[in-house]
Amino acid sequence: MDPDGAEPDGRRRRGRRRRATLVEAALQVVARDGAAAVTHASVAAAAGLGRSAVSHHFASIDDLLAAALRSGTEQLAAAVPRPEDGGGDLAWFAAALVDYFEADPGRVAAGYELYLLAARQPGLRPAIARWTDLLAELASRHTTDPDAARAWVTAVDGYFLQHLAHGTRPAAAELERLLRAASGERPG
Repeated sequence: MDPDGAEPDGRRRRGRRRRATLVEAALQVVARDGAAAVTHASVAAAAGLGRSAVSHHFASIDDLLAAALRSGTEQLAAAVPRPEDGGGDLAWFAAALVDYFEADPGRVAAGYELYLLAARQPGLRPAIARWTDLLAELASRHTTDPDAARAWVTAVDGYFLQHLAHGTRPAAAELERLLRAASGERPG
């Protein structure tokens, strides 16, 4: 690398792109077949790369799953409305989450499957904390009660997990009502 930080041969840049491709492929495999189907071969095939690419970029399948969860969490966090974008309004927030779910329910299911793996793989927990902290921050704009904020976070995850498990479509108005109730707001 030269003094100004440029990468004249592009190897690091290509390596980062290949790693991102493998992470995306792992998310596709989880969305299609579940986390148990993530192997060197399945991810390499989904990425259109040789099997050795996976082991070159990730020390283990657990490391790859952790990277996939982090990536999925960051993508979801980027999609969550921020107050400066109007995200302080519960109706808009609920609609944005439902839109995210409906755009790719398989991807949401993959995220929650990886989320549940954190129970057995502590290395995944920091990515889970990123999501729950973001929800708690958003909840704090609607309640000062920490228990109500925790209920709000739990309501979001429980709501989408139930819809995934039942194969039903979420509704923004319903999610908004649940979030208002979790925040301690009473119907007017």
